[in-house]
This record gives sequence, structure tokens and C-alpha cells, in this order.
Amino acid sequence: MSIQRSLRDLTLRYSTVYLALVVVTAALGGGAVWLWQEASGESLRVNGMVQEVEIMRGNLYRQMKELFDTTFLDDPNAQTQYTLYSGLIEDDLHRLAERAQGPEEEAAVKELKRTYHEIHSRTEIIVFGPIPPEGRVLQRIFDTDLEAGGLQAYESAFRQVDHLFMLQQERLQKKLSRLAYYTPLLLVIPMFAACALLLLTRRFLKQDVVEPFSELQKGTRVIAGGDLGHRLVIEGATELMALSQAINQMAEDLQQSRAALLKTERQATLGALVPVVAHNIRNPLASIRATAQVLDEENVHPDIRDGLKGIIASADRLERWTASLLSYLHPLEARWLEADVAEVLQGLLDIVQHQFNVRGVNLKRAIPHQKIWVRFDQDLLEQALHGLIVNALEATPDGGEVMVNLRKADQRVEISIFDQGLGLQWTISSTGVPHDPVVPGRTTKRTGTGLGIPFALKVSEVHDGGLSYFPRSEGGTQALFWIPCI
Repeated sequence: MSIQRSLRDLTLRYSTVYLALVVVTAALGGGAVWLWQEASGESLRVNGMVQEVEIMRGNLYRQMKELFDTTFLDDPNAQTQYTLYSGLIEDDLHRLAERAQGPEEEAAVKELKRTYHEIHSRTEIIVFGPIPPEGRVLQRIFDTDLEAGGLQAYESAFRQVDHLFMLQQERLQKKLSRLAYYTPLLLVIPMFAACALLLLTRRFLKQDVVEPFSELQKGTRVIAGGDLGHRLVIEGATELMALSQAINQMAEDLQQSRAALLKTERQATLGALVPVVAHNIRNPLASIRATAQVLDEENVHPDIRDGLKGIIASADRLERWTASLLSYLHPLEARWLEADVAEVLQGLLDIVQHQFNVRGVNLKRAIPHQKIWVRFDQDLLEQALHGLIVNALEATPDGGEVMVNLRKADQRVEISIFDQGLGLQWTISSTGVPHDPVVPGRTTKRTGTGLGIPFALKVSEVHDGGLSYFPRSEGGTQALFWIPCI
């Protein structure tokens, strides 16, 4: 069972998916750029701190040089330079403290700052402290441990900071490497998804739009060419299926309209032709019958008299057929009234009951007691049903049974006439095509005209009803005459 898919819904769905892919691709690209910028900014920050540490280290050793010049060379400008480098180192420590992020970096900067302040407090005394001349040599000797103590502690703190920043640089480098590796892969996924969606869209358009639309065009050309019996295959998207169904319904309506038009034209042609034919038949027929009556005398030979009687009977039969044909072709003008169809049918059966008694055929009635109101022409209805009931009587052998059933079902009244005859009698025309028993055809009854059933059909159609015949499993035929009820 094929799944009905709406072109409108699928177009909206695919558009939504395409938009989602664009948004996802933009989000992945933007996220990758943001992560890359963040990692690059972090790398620049760490490199900047490493440079600050290196600059501070250089300033410290320049400061130590000025300390040496002050202590051993009595350079008068050394104290000024010493103070300048002290300010530079403090600025470096301040910038490092501002750039430090996380507890590890903050702790390392604090340790670096502590060791420097420890060195600075000892060198301040050497450079600016009140040292007597005889104590300078001793001060120089006692401060030989400056390098072994404070500077080594500072170097240890520096190596700690340097190692920390080195680890951070390695982590950032790995992060950047992963971004460089995974970002193209993440961007490839939406590309593959877009390609897959494109293939699915192409497949859908081909199977549910292009091919069905092509078949629809071909079928429409066939129908437009006059083959109203051709039907389109209902396939494709929901909109195309609805269009195909509409075209099929249109073709069916046109076919029925054409059949009705042909029937109307045929009726009109026959209506114009039959009176002429009837006039041309009746005049010589009246002469033939009159001549036969004149010749039918008592002194005529019996064989000749039998022939004359046959001529008179055939003329009368032909006259009845001509009158019935004119009546059938004449447009029926219904005189509508609302009445109880059960009562009308009971009255009609009471009239024909005598004919059934003469033949010895049982007339069985199945008519409900409640009233069934119908809008109909009583005269036309009685004529149509009378012909159908008489046909059933003549088809049923002596001692048989005919049942007339009346029921209301599905907003219509159904009158069924069941006989026990030989069943449907289909006659073959000269072209080899069997005649439908509800259209005019050759009768098999000696006194019939072959127009009783077609007349009943015409009456049913005037009442927007119908007439159908069905074979019975136990033998015989069911005639179903129905008209809509109120």
C-alpha cells in the first residue's frame, strides 16, 4: 500500500530540513571560529605572560648589576638606575597579576612576587642602608649568600612559572590541533546530509511528480482525443492524485453526458421518423385489413378464410405495435402527486388478480401495512407496473407463482416482481450483439410489442429512478423497479 504524500507538505518539510542544515552548518562554523579565536587569544595571553616574566627577569638582573656597581664600584648613578628597575619590575608583577587566570597561575605569580620582594628587601639595605665604611667589607662578605638564597628562590619560582606556562601552551597547541582536525569533519557532515537530501528530493520529484505528471498528460491527451472510457492511474503526490481523480470523474461525467446526448438525439430522430413511418404503414395496412374483411364471406373456401383471418390478426397486431411505438417515443409529461404507493400497488394487484386466476398462477403479495408516501405520477406508474406484472404472469407456467414485494430502503421505494419463468431472454441482433431486455427489441410473445419493459424503464427515469433485471438462483427472474421516496 503506497503512502500518500502531499507535495505541499513535503516541500515544506524539505525546506525546513534545508534551513536546519544551513543553521547547523553556520552554528558549527561559528562555533569552530569562536573556539579557534578563544584558543588563539589564550595562546597570545600565555605568550604575553611568558614575555613579561622574561622581561622582569632581565630587569631583575640589570637591577643586580646596579647593586654590584653601587656596592663595589661606588657608581653615583647606580642607585638611580636601581630605583628605575625596581619600578619596572613592580609594573611587570602588576601586569602578570592582572593577566593571571586560574588558581595555579595566581599562585605562581604570587610566589614570584614574594621571592622578588624578599630579594628587594635585602638589596634595599645594601644600596640605601646606613653602612659605616669599616663595615662595607664585612657587609659585602655577609651578602655573598644573596645569590645562594634569594636569587635561587627567585629562579625556582621563575622556573615554576615558566613550566606552568609551557604546559598551558602545550595544552593550547593540542586544542588548536584538535580544532584543526575535527572542524573540517564537522563541516563535512552537513554537506553529506545536504547531498543525501538532494538525492531524496530528486527521487521524490521523479517518482511522485515528474513521472505521474507525464502519465497524467498522456492520459489527458487520450481522453481529449475522444476516448472517454480511458481512466488515469491514481498515483503520485496527493495533489496529482486529486487531479487525476477529478479528471477521471470529468471523463465519466462526459461519457454519461455523451451517452445521454446520443440517446436524446436517437430519441429525437426516432420521434421525427416514426410518425412518418407509422403514417406510411397505417394507410396501406388499413386498406389491406378492409380488403380482407370484404373478402371474408361465408361462401369462401375455409383455407382462404383462415388466411384472411390471419391477415386481419397480423394487421391488428401491426397497428397495436405502431400505436405502442408512438406512445413510447412520445415525451412523458408527469402529473405529480403525493400518495401512498402501497395503496396504489394494492389497487393495481386487485385489478390483475382476475388474469392470474384464469391462468391458475398464484399472485403472492408482500406489501407493508404502513403508508409509504412518494411523489409520483399515478397513471404512468400503474402503466409501467402493469406491464411488468403481466410480463411476469406470461413468463410463469400454469400453476406457478409470481410474488410482488414492496419495501422502503435507502431513501427509495423498491418494487420487486419475482416470476418462475425460464429466466432472462437475451435476443441476438443482426450484428451479433445481445439486446438488453430493458431497451426496445424483438418480442418472443405472439401478441407483444417488445416495448413494455423499455416503457417501464422510461417511466422510472422520469421519476429519477431505475429498472434492473436479475436472474434468480431457484429459476426465474427478478424485476426491480425503484423510485426515490419523500
